[in-house]
Amino acid sequence: MCLVLLLAVSFSFSEVHAQTTSISNLSYPTSSVTGSTATVTLDLSYSGMSSSDFMAIFILQKGTSIYVDGSASSSPNPCLSTSSSSEFAGKAVCGWIALMGSGTEHLTFTIQFASSHIQTYEFTAGAGMGSYSSGGATPIYSSMSSQSFAITAGNTYELTVTTTYPTTPVTVTVDGTIMASNPIELTPGTHSVSAPRIVQIDNVTRLKFDHWDDGSTQPVRSVNVQSDTTVEATFTKQYSLTLVSPSVNATGSGWYDDGSTASFSVPSSIPAQGSLGVIGGQSVFQGWYENGVLKTTSSTGTISMSSAHSLVAEWRTDYTAPIIVIVIILAAVGAIAALAIRKKSKRITEPTKPPNATV
Repeated sequence: MCLVLLLAVSFSFSEVHAQTTSISNLSYPTSSVTGSTATVTLDLSYSGMSSSDFMAIFILQKGTSIYVDGSASSSPNPCLSTSSSSEFAGKAVCGWIALMGSGTEHLTFTIQFASSHIQTYEFTAGAGMGSYSSGGATPIYSSMSSQSFAITAGNTYELTVTTTYPTTPVTVTVDGTIMASNPIELTPGTHSVSAPRIVQIDNVTRLKFDHWDDGSTQPVRSVNVQSDTTVEATFTKQYSLTLVSPSVNATGSGWYDDGSTASFSVPSSIPAQGSLGVIGGQSVFQGWYENGVLKTTSSTGTISMSSAHSLVAEWRTDYTAPIIVIVIILAAVGAIAALAIRKKSKRITEPTKPPNATV
């Protein structure tokens, strides 16, 4: 099919049935080619050629993987140059003008590949004849023959590392080196791939490594690259819960998975600071506030962590007990003072008998 299209670019169409070609003994690398070139050999048998005929054989590529160039040699008849034919640029081709009516040519093609990346290239070895006339040359359809084959070539495979949050940059290392591009080319074999445990997005949002797509839960793992390979690191988004409660320890601050529920609490009351607390003063919880808005008056509560939260605990000082203590103290002091005054007054009003008085 590819040969027909190529020849049709230059030739008008006619049909002659006497000429034939046949491809045999096609040989090509069946294991992966690690260099940039591959050698293909075959035999081309032909018959029915006349002095007005020419013959050509091509290695044409199928699919989308493009090889760079190709060259060909033949015996017993050498290939004619095709360097001036733009249709043949980048193709491996060999052509002859008829020297005899039938025979067999032994051909060697050298195919040069585009890059070091390992991939499978699909080819067709196609042959056929054309005839010259005063109006130009025409292909001889009945002479067409072809055989398809494929070659796996290159030195490296692609490793692609994806994450569950592709818009967030994640630094991944391969064999101890940060991936400068994604995918990267790696030689076949086992390689160490490492994802970070924590990816800090901002002060209140982060990603936490959870597992690889094959179930491995360790951020550092081995990957056996024997073909183009993709691995995905699954991360869980987390938000922070900040609890602000001056002088009173609050529990519940920390990082929580997106969508989870966080619990938080403080004591409902604690002794006031300093000497006020010694005489019974209390700091009494009033409520949790976020951005100045009261969320709850309970000292314990829960909150959905679909985003980051910062809660501030408000407290008031209860002076009831200190006032009672002060009143009691003042009353006691007053009672003691009154008693002392009465005793003093009694001593003053009692008559005193002169010493050694005589009647």
